Amino acid sequence: MANSVPAVHDDLLAYRDEFPILQRRTYLNSCSLGALSQRSMDAMAEFMELWNAYGASAWYEIWWAELQNVRDSFAQLIGATGREIAIQPNVSVALSSVASALDFHERPKVVMTELDFPTVFYQWMVKRHPEIELVVLESEDGVTVPLEKYESAIDERTALVSTSRVFFTTGYIQDVGAITEMAHRQGAQVFVDDYQGTGQVPIDVKGLNVDYLVTGGLKWLLGGPGIAFLYVRDDLIEALEPTFTGWFANAHQFDFRPQTFAFRDDATRFEQGTPALAPVYAARGGLEIVHEIGPQRLRERTSYLTTDLIERARERGFQLRVADDETERTGIVMVEMDGPDLMVKSLAEREVIVDYRPGAVRISPYFYNTIDENERILDAIEAI
Repeated sequence: MANSVPAVHDDLLAYRDEFPILQRRTYLNSCSLGALSQRSMDAMAEFMELWNAYGASAWYEIWWAELQNVRDSFAQLIGATGREIAIQPNVSVALSSVASALDFHERPKVVMTELDFPTVFYQWMVKRHPEIELVVLESEDGVTVPLEKYESAIDERTALVSTSRVFFTTGYIQDVGAITEMAHRQGAQVFVDDYQGTGQVPIDVKGLNVDYLVTGGLKWLLGGPGIAFLYVRDDLIEALEPTFTGWFANAHQFDFRPQTFAFRDDATRFEQGTPALAPVYAARGGLEIVHEIGPQRLRERTSYLTTDLIERARERGFQLRVADDETERTGIVMVEMDGPDLMVKSLAEREVIVDYRPGAVRISPYFYNTIDENERILDAIEAI
């Protein structure tokens, strides 16, 4: 097939040398785990060298500042300030911390969608009785959730809309700005799970006026597992007191007095215990690359690759689960089939790495992938 999509940012293929896995495999699985860069490996080696050279004094001389540096780096990426960012181990902990600070007595309703990632559900399911009234918006097409459904569900009893900017099973981009506006009109807040968005799709949290946002290094930020970032809007911070906490949230942390606690005056009041430092260093390497390229160029390159993949797949007769509008898609292409788990296993035997979700193989090209790799995976699926 002749590629009808004009090439976009092929210069970014120079970064392929940064990612050793790309030399060995066809890797189209960034929406599950971003490829590991040499830069992140070097940063983790640096962490271990500092540990070996300084021991515990590395905390005071180096690591404390490194924590703030990575908060500031992430803040810059989303249009926030460093004081609005808390480091967390994962989305579940971040959401638990925020949920513990909210009062649901007067406003018991939490609005979500059936397309949101399950970990965002579970927090509310276990608190559902008697306090939380969980409202789950259904998708009629399995890809999107119309804004009209939010409009009908959000009312004066709604405490929080907790949803994704990008759906993990379809790659569809929700209009978070419109959702936030609806919620705020009713006095409700918005918690955005942006794990599938930040990095590959530009975001300005101030422009969208979201209240909370969480994402992490695992996927499009190229930082691996073990680190997440929680954004809390500045004017909300000091009114919130999470009951799920630890010594890193204490303004008097180094007084070491068990009976003295006061929340910090920034978003670190949402942190808990001592963070893992190796993921912080790995995340630093990934964030450096994302900043160098820039979210807009990443978005343009990934859109180019995704559109090409969709065209090729449709020409071969594959049934896809993606948004019709190109501007509402991300680097996630769902190819519908029976037994997708077996297909993924067979592809891995051919050194082609993707993932699956119920009823579909999930393919996710990123800036370091190529048009040839799009063709290669479709050839492999047909051959299998």
